[in-house]
Amino acid sequence: MKRFTLFTFLYLALGVCLTAIAFGYPNLPSGLQTSLFASAGASYLVCLFSTFPFWREATLRVYRRRNSAIILPWLVIGVNIIVTIWELQSQNWTMEAILQVFTRLLIVLIFAEIIVITWQVNSEH
Repeated sequence: MKRFTLFTFLYLALGVCLTAIAFGYPNLPSGLQTSLFASAGASYLVCLFSTFPFWREATLRVYRRRNSAIILPWLVIGVNIIVTIWELQSQNWTMEAILQVFTRLLIVLIFAEIIVITWQVNSEH
């Protein structure tokens, strides 16, 4: 059975936004435009995968195998935020820097979903 969660729709919305930005700004550098399209495609794939039960089950298996794995998502999100702010500041908040940040949102969403799943498991027990 397919399962739709809030994160499924967030992945879909991220993919739509990245695609719209890539198509809306045709004068972007080709590397950045390719990165936007690649991130949008990855977001669509994660959206599709997140509807299947194996997505949640795989997260739960890793969590149960290594109970300390709950720290990893927090570290990834924190480091991602710090690096993002550093890059934005060093590039003076240019349009290219802001668009590069959008390509990292998928990583933050995936790890945020892992945190939510582990919270749900902990609240059930």
